[in-house]
Amino acid sequence: MTSVIGVEVDCPFTPSMLRKISHAGCQSASFVQATKDLMALAEVNVSRERVQRWTRRVGEGRIAQTQAAADAYQQLALPTRHSSPKNREHTQVPQVACVQMDGGRIQIRDRQNTPADGTSQSHDSKGHWRETLVGCLLSMTSQEHVEDPCPKIPATFIDPQRMSDLGREIKGFVSESVESSDSEDATEESASRERIGQPQLLVRSVIATRRGVDAFGKQLVAAAYARGFNAARRKAFVADGSATNWGVHRKHFSHYTPILDFTHAICYVYAAAMAGRCAEAGWRDYCQWAQWLWAGQTTELIAAVERRSAAFGPASKDESETSPRNNIAKTLVYLKNQRSRMKYAEYRRLGLPITSSHIESTIKQINRRVKGSEKFWSDGAEPILQLTADHLSETMDFDRFWKQRRKHLKATRQYQTAA
Repeated sequence: MTSVIGVEVDCPFTPSMLRKISHAGCQSASFVQATKDLMALAEVNVSRERVQRWTRRVGEGRIAQTQAAADAYQQLALPTRHSSPKNREHTQVPQVACVQMDGGRIQIRDRQNTPADGTSQSHDSKGHWRETLVGCLLSMTSQEHVEDPCPKIPATFIDPQRMSDLGREIKGFVSESVESSDSEDATEESASRERIGQPQLLVRSVIATRRGVDAFGKQLVAAAYARGFNAARRKAFVADGSATNWGVHRKHFSHYTPILDFTHAICYVYAAAMAGRCAEAGWRDYCQWAQWLWAGQTTELIAAVERRSAAFGPASKDESETSPRNNIAKTLVYLKNQRSRMKYAEYRRLGLPITSSHIESTIKQINRRVKGSEKFWSDGAEPILQLTADHLSETMDFDRFWKQRRKHLKATRQYQTAA
């Protein structure tokens, strides 16, 4: 066996084969599956342990590179941070720059607290589940308009079945069904037709880590700077109502327009409108409230929810978290806290995105590799998150990293180690 700058490489394996191995390690469902994929596609037999080891070391190389970029950005003067980097020929300032972020989930096994018999004695209510942080950097194109190009709420948000499913999926809210003769046709029509004025995605890049919000924020803003985002005239930061998201916005992206994800907002409105009401009456209120939300008429919307809250009264201490009064109270607090980020008519006029659908789908793609009831990670999680994010990105950062690494591998003396 031969060792090259800390990466074990069997003699027949070239740097390009090492890239294939690391690709399989982060793209296959598991390291075991990666060995099968390598045999089927590359006709090479690599053990699970070696796939895991090599994937981790390549990922660590990328982590070091992204950390160096984040550190370099922190050393820049404030005026320079809002410009486009001058030393990167591939950087183009986008017409619309959009940053989105959210949290994912991963199971982490703490080996230091695991008994000798391998059983878990964790008393944490979260068990082994821990949060990952994921960010999307989206360059987009769109037109600006004199007036709101889509003043009427799309049919998909006033389809009873669609909203029932959406409320259950995002907020866990269950309501009585509302019959609608045209709901299926309306949903199909809205799904097949893009909203007027909707920004078009050009290029996506992805950041993923579990090192904490401070490290994540620095890494995300450095990546945005590298892509010329900070110099764009139209910039948007889109996220749900999590305090973590808006803490990152205040610290690193305060010069971006803050936009609350419309899908999360509409689910809160739906829950409050339907809470404690018969299906027909609740749906009538919801349709009016949803249109107010779509138009950014937060004053009218909040006043209506306040009247509903007063009619039902405050919730008692022993009441369920999902009781009608609690649903209404939570919606009211949510709307008041987020009202400055719900100017949706203005955002559409500027050609900015109003949903975080891209980050939601990105997290689902990352979860295919890292999340599962049978998947437990330790210190190898971070390299996998880094490489998975790299392979979801449509920029050339990973290709440039690999070219540099390959040149270094060729120029490095090889030496023998014990088998």
